[in-house]
Amino acid sequence: MRILLTVLFFSLFGAMFIGCDSGGSGGGGFVPTGDILAIAERAGQNQTIKVGGTEGSVPPGSTVTVTNLSTQEIQVTQGLADGSFDPTFIANTSDIFRIVVTNNGNTVTDIVIGVTLLRNAVERNLATLGSVPADIKIRDNRAYVINGFSNNIQVFDINQNPPQQLLTIVVPPGSNPISMDFFGSNQAYVANNSGQSVAVVNIQNGNCETLIVSAEDQGTTVPCQNVVNVPSNTFEEPAGVKIVGNKVYISNNNLDENFSPNGNGFISVLNTSNQLIDTIDASGSNTTSMIVIEPELFVLNNGNILFDFETFEFSCDFDFPPSIDIVNIATDTIITTIDIPLSQQNSNVCLPNNLTATSDGFGYMGLGLVGALLKVDLILATVVNGPSNPIIITDLSGLNNTADIAIKDGHLFTTLFNSDQIAVLDTDTDQADPFPYITPFPAGIRGDDPNSQLFDGVQSLAIRPGVSGIDFTGADIYFITGISEQLGSVDSTLQTQ
Repeated sequence: MRILLTVLFFSLFGAMFIGCDSGGSGGGGFVPTGDILAIAERAGQNQTIKVGGTEGSVPPGSTVTVTNLSTQEIQVTQGLADGSFDPTFIANTSDIFRIVVTNNGNTVTDIVIGVTLLRNAVERNLATLGSVPADIKIRDNRAYVINGFSNNIQVFDINQNPPQQLLTIVVPPGSNPISMDFFGSNQAYVANNSGQSVAVVNIQNGNCETLIVSAEDQGTTVPCQNVVNVPSNTFEEPAGVKIVGNKVYISNNNLDENFSPNGNGFISVLNTSNQLIDTIDASGSNTTSMIVIEPELFVLNNGNILFDFETFEFSCDFDFPPSIDIVNIATDTIITTIDIPLSQQNSNVCLPNNLTATSDGFGYMGLGLVGALLKVDLILATVVNGPSNPIIITDLSGLNNTADIAIKDGHLFTTLFNSDQIAVLDTDTDQADPFPYITPFPAGIRGDDPNSQLFDGVQSLAIRPGVSGIDFTGADIYFITGISEQLGSVDSTLQTQ
């Protein structure tokens, strides 16, 4: 649904919003030498600068004295219970700061640092993407960008800066690929949202090896080498792919010609011999994102939104509330459903997307219309922050889209499509902008100028996992823009030049 919503939005508002960003990340700033940093969003005078330490950087209860050596302003604070601190200065980003930490009368830290700029952690326009990029996946040292209207997947080597394109995987015309999951070391399954099919591709040589499709939906199958026919209606706008053992789960939007729900969604279950073995009827509409916490599969039903052609406003469709189905992987049956009631008071808090989980079983979801998140306890099957009390990232009044989510080391990163930013949330406290991420990363035109009529549409992101045997420095997060169709990156460690 993510790509369908994007298409719907821009078909309504057209070229008025379409733009591209030719700017880079800029230079300047200092390289942090440890867990104590001075952070500002951008260079200049009278900027907000937080001089602080991350968790465990100082002894709890210790005395921390921070001096701006350029102005001689002094602030004294104490190390918090988690060993962090973060006093705020209004100063010039060329200023130098001295941090002295004393504990029980002993000096434990005495360092001098300059200011690191958050925007310098971002690199933009690393590569031009295909038409209507839908998603990005990272595996080892490669990034895979799925391009819906180009009907292909670009494969980049991210051990190089800028990333170098290695190959392009092509699926049949009109497929509109939207998501993928990897199978073994050589293959991936790709959901073709408009093609009503699933392609099995070779990620090493770029070949489309097999197209799985019903005879009634089969059109041009080139360049796929083989065709496997499955029963009619096996796929209805396939949206997500999740491979568990020898099973391939395909979520299906099940939409009508107006992109509205045609009843509830469903999950098609294939074996890895590419035969249909089961169909699971979902409890809600517009079935998309799936995650696995074995022995269960969690499946998100997005629900629906409405658009008023007279007022040009979006709103929640209360006839189609969202939900999460919990599926027993062994039996392929729904064992319970987490209902997510909509809120009349927050009538634009809906269309959750991209269910992502923490290691302790809390699921977070972005939203289609506003800069906020929902949260559920997947283990207890309960809603923690629903539409009546969402986690606010920007606000609930303006149009925004927390289009994608990724979680790393207790921090949640979410793209803000309309404001061209990547925001950060502390998953221990659910507080936005935790130190050292004191403001969202500016990742596009409107991130630099909030009043711009143009924006890049910062959309999907993926975090590079640690790779055994490969020592690399640089970006650990890669993102794509849905309008300007560019690849970008963020070094969330803030080790920037």
